[in-house]
Amino acid sequence: MIRIGVVRLENYESWTRSLGYDREWKVQAIQADLYKSLVLESAEAGMFSLPLTYDSYLVIINAADIEGFKEIVSKLSHRVPVALMAYVGLGRSYFEAMKRLRHLGEANDNSMEEKLEDTVAVHFDLDGYNKLISEKGLHYVEEFMSTALHRVRRVSAEYGGLTHYAGGDNIICFVPRECLEGFISNVKAEGFKIGVGVAPRPRDALALAAQALDVIRFERQGDRVLVMRDSQTIR
Repeated sequence: MIRIGVVRLENYESWTRSLGYDREWKVQAIQADLYKSLVLESAEAGMFSLPLTYDSYLVIINAADIEGFKEIVSKLSHRVPVALMAYVGLGRSYFEAMKRLRHLGEANDNSMEEKLEDTVAVHFDLDGYNKLISEKGLHYVEEFMSTALHRVRRVSAEYGGLTHYAGGDNIICFVPRECLEGFISNVKAEGFKIGVGVAPRPRDALALAAQALDVIRFERQGDRVLVMRDSQTIR
């Protein structure tokens, strides 16, 4: 089973209107501060966070300690101008977990004690990113990445996964363990190296995915996909 958390700002629209018309820069700054804090706190707990709508954020928990998520919510609730609500979802895929959100206060019952699977992080890295910028310009690369992101997101969704654009030439997906082979076979990400990390905690899985990309770059340049678990190549 997969476990995720969602953190949501309540009465967000009423708060933004209270700032007056000259507010957008204030809203953006507060959102950026909250996201930064959530990313840092999540990493400390072995989790990984990503934005949904910027008044809602998703935290990939899986085998990381649920008590750590509760502590994160408690800390951040004192740093935001509105109420902070938190939910936990459990499912066989990330999509199913998103659909089965329950208030964090209900997360201690027996239904939350299902066996949690390892986190599978899939990191896409574009070949020759800086060369493309130099030769064709930022606009071309932006359009290329937008098209690639759309394609990867669509295939990831078919396998119950989540996709996150991490900036530059980096796309990260989280997919159910049993769906990894099918996802890799069908994503058809031409021009990308793909590093895959498998570990109980999301932060560790991402670190292994980054390590797999380095192995492709410097040791196994003929490979396009590499899967690693506990610093060992498993594919």
